[in-house]
Amino acid sequence: MPSRRPPIHQGEPRHSTHTVNDVLSSLQRKIQSSHIDTTPPSSNPPSRRSSFSMENILTKKKDKKDRDERGSPKEKKATLSFRAPGSRSKERPAAKNVTSSQPKSARFETTIESAPLVMYNSPSSSTGALLSTQLRVIVDDPSGQVTLTRWKRTMRAVSTTKRPAHKDCKDCSERIDVLSEADIISKPTTYFASNENTVPFQYLFPGKLPATTTCQLGSIYYELVLSATTSKGQEITYQKQLTLTRAIPEGPVKSSIRIFPPTNLTGRVQLPPVVHPIGQFPVALTLSGVVEKKETAQTRWRLRKLMWRVEEHSKVTSTPCTKHASKVPDGKALLHTETRTLGSDELKGGWKTDFDTIGGEISVEFDASIVTKPTHKPVCDVDSPSGTNVSHNLVLELIVAEEFCANKTPSMITPTGAARVLRMQFNMVVTERAGMGISWDEEMPPVYEDVPESPPGYGSADRNDGAWGGAEILDYNGPAIEYYDLEQVPSTNPNAPPLYREREPSLLDLDGESGPSAPHRLGGFTNDELEAEHPQFRRRDTENSESSQQAPEVDYGEGQAGATGR
Repeated sequence: MPSRRPPIHQGEPRHSTHTVNDVLSSLQRKIQSSHIDTTPPSSNPPSRRSSFSMENILTKKKDKKDRDERGSPKEKKATLSFRAPGSRSKERPAAKNVTSSQPKSARFETTIESAPLVMYNSPSSSTGALLSTQLRVIVDDPSGQVTLTRWKRTMRAVSTTKRPAHKDCKDCSERIDVLSEADIISKPTTYFASNENTVPFQYLFPGKLPATTTCQLGSIYYELVLSATTSKGQEITYQKQLTLTRAIPEGPVKSSIRIFPPTNLTGRVQLPPVVHPIGQFPVALTLSGVVEKKETAQTRWRLRKLMWRVEEHSKVTSTPCTKHASKVPDGKALLHTETRTLGSDELKGGWKTDFDTIGGEISVEFDASIVTKPTHKPVCDVDSPSGTNVSHNLVLELIVAEEFCANKTPSMITPTGAARVLRMQFNMVVTERAGMGISWDEEMPPVYEDVPESPPGYGSADRNDGAWGGAEILDYNGPAIEYYDLEQVPSTNPNAPPLYREREPSLLDLDGESGPSAPHRLGGFTNDELEAEHPQFRRRDTENSESSQQAPEVDYGEGQAGATGR
């Protein structure tokens, strides 16, 4: 016969005088003790439940809720979290974290000693930019030393495109050109933490390379890569991006002429040769041929509005890799183009109109800028062999209206209702500011091979003398040297160098001369000097000479004249 299950409160009768609160508190303590059990569930015997009478009378609803919570997934998950630290499920992720976070025994640092990398002048005439840096090994190993079996440095140019032939292929979206690579060490070398561990490195970027660029379709950048292998087989890598810019010095003003057939209008625009991404640049516009006079009347064009904008044209060539070459027609590269407007503005006044001159003339000067909104970031001009090209254009649009008036009453103007849009487009060279414009080869002091041969020094001819080896000084025994007595020419400029001329002989010196060979002088001049034709001198015009040396470049072209109605 099965034994009777003992009640919860052993040793006390059912008719105990305990209050209901005491019973509930004791039952709650037992429930909590069963939850905070750290031993495995399989080794614990099933917990005893309270008597049927007590459950029905005291905690019927609460016990039902407690049974549901014990069997829920949340309770099981909380029970698993209280396992011992040495359990198997906790050891595996801990081992992975230790392996992945293992510190490196060494690392690299670079210290650039040269000036910013700026290539002056155009790619065809630039001498490039010189990079001078110090490569340093920092030992982080607890032993205080590390042995490198391999240490290699690589200078490379990386060209990326945002529209590759295949979206998820790195070879299609990135092109790497190795400019220079070499091994720094040829045998295993040990480096100590107490030493500097520096290695000098220099590289001359050729002037034909494109500058660092980040446009809407792609980017070009340069990086120095250091890779090494320790004696324990650990790989150490280091990458440092380098910014290479190009600066073109300013030159003479560029002039451009545009004609607008079938009208007689001619536009002349003066622009600076180079424009910078930040700042403003002046634009001078002259529109001639605005008046056409006849016998009794005349027609003329009046400027109503002037609009300008700066456009940036980007081109990128996406070359597919060998794996995805079949997805491109004929396996050729894809050309992507994009045009965006960086700066724009319009003028409705501020120009000067002159209808009295022959043909008439309208002139206006204003300041334009590459960017008129802070959100736009301009890019300098780039022409890369990899297919990345960035150029800029200045577009001018003029709205002119035709008017009619009689020659007798020119103040009475009658609009004809005809209007035209004159559109002009000019290429612009956008480059960084050149500053002093001194390239690395001009600011660098001469080396030993560049010093020319010097003349021999003055020393002693005696071999026993410490100054032996120089030139020997001898007395002159040749014919008498003709001597000219010179006198200083007076000058009004105290800063000018002194000038000398031959002194005129006095009358006392001429008394000793006789015969036909003696020159006849009058007032210090001979007959030949008096009869000779005087040289013609004129003052040089400094303005004309400077303008001839820096003659502005003239660009001729044909604009667009579109008819529009009012």
